Amino acid sequence: MVTPDAPVMRRCPRCGHLTRADRMVKGFGRDCATQLGLTGRSVDTGHEGPDLLDVLRDQVDEEDACDGWDRPADRPF
Repeated sequence: MVTPDAPVMRRCPRCGHLTRADRMVKGFGRDCATQLGLTGRSVDTGHEGPDLLDVLRDQVDEEDACDGWDRPADRPF
């Protein structure tokens, strides 16, 4: 018997694993949905104005910017 607190379980059509129905993405388990490309990698917030990269670009002094030669890994042997 199913108790009211127990989540409803369904099988993922791709892999067959039991998955909570409230965590399925378009009918697939979360891992399979990610592998199929059904989940996005970022969230579009729809903001207006400059983003963080624009603000950081304005704050960097050109003399202080990294040109690649000031990193220890790029120095000659």
